[in-house]
Amino acid sequence: MNDDEFKDILKTIGNEPVPDDVRQLAQKASQQFDQQLQSFGRPSVREALMRSPFAKLAAAAAIVIAAAVGIGVFTNGSVTYAKVIQPILNARTFVLDIIAGDESTAPVMHDVVADSRIRRTFSNAETVLIIDLDNARMLTLYPPGKTAIYVDIQGPVREGTKHFVRMVQNIVDQTRSDPHVKELGQRQIDGRAAVGFHVENEHSQLTIWADAETALPLRIEVTEGGEHFVMKNIEFDVPVDVLQVSMDVPAGYTLQDKPFDMSQFSEKDLVETLRIWAEIINDGVFPDEVTTEAQMQIMPKLIEKIGQLQGLNEQQMTQIGVTFGKGMIFRQMLGNAGQWKYVGAGVKLGDAETPVCWFRAPDSQTYRIIYGDLSVRDVDEQDLPK
Repeated sequence: MNDDEFKDILKTIGNEPVPDDVRQLAQKASQQFDQQLQSFGRPSVREALMRSPFAKLAAAAAIVIAAAVGIGVFTNGSVTYAKVIQPILNARTFVLDIIAGDESTAPVMHDVVADSRIRRTFSNAETVLIIDLDNARMLTLYPPGKTAIYVDIQGPVREGTKHFVRMVQNIVDQTRSDPHVKELGQRQIDGRAAVGFHVENEHSQLTIWADAETALPLRIEVTEGGEHFVMKNIEFDVPVDVLQVSMDVPAGYTLQDKPFDMSQFSEKDLVETLRIWAEIINDGVFPDEVTTEAQMQIMPKLIEKIGQLQGLNEQQMTQIGVTFGKGMIFRQMLGNAGQWKYVGAGVKLGDAETPVCWFRAPDSQTYRIIYGDLSVRDVDEQDLPK
């Protein structure tokens, strides 16, 4: 792909200004890539960054935006399903690690949950998120640069900003009287004897492995909306310092004066995310899957590809990152609340006859199909590809 083709993407996305606070936050967050990318052992990535430092802006913006948006009684000795779910339903505070996708490669999110407040950190980023679900606000902190910014997460974004424990609570509440809880027997979890239970409903599957003596959950696995999550290193009702989940800007931090609004995203963002993924990242072919895990894994390649382009200014680079992130959030919303099917693996960009994906928004009676040429058509359910 040449520079003129890439500029066509910018033209399609539009020229809406990227807020200065987003650009500055992305610039701060992107500094972490200098060390992380060394582990990939790919000189071309590092050389691309040296030639085009704006590439880091786009990649960091995408990560920061999308990361805000990302899981009856049955007797087994003295440990019952009813006993296992009690701390999940009744604890006021939780500390846990969350992994989306492959445990061996995916980054780890660490949550400290106190009622409706969440403090979230990441193994592959120095950004800290303080999430207030009740008031639909997020405080984003970058400790190395001592910078802070408030993010508006009103509307669907609040629902998409996953409170993983609450997600598990909802599934448990729906299934606790289910007589079909499946016993999985015993296995070792981190060197401890554990008893397993599995339940599922129309949209979700839940597996809990609990300590065979205390009945406290040790590991929780959730499949929902096409995504798989693992929660481990779980602690219940632990003391949480109020400052850890405070929405006040910490002393010594500089607050950006413009709030960052992520409450608006659309189908257009998803279309452009697919274009960026196929045209820039994947050499003209759509990816095998479009998931949170896949997004995180392709970040180094996205940096490399953007870094090889010439003639793009900082705002254009950041604009690509923001659009990519918004498109991924829109896709996540579809997986959580609508209907989403991706079939684009191996489809070539420009193929007007082959569908890449289709979806139905929660408030829609019809489906939308996105084809390989990124055209979009409205169809009834009976007319979906077989």
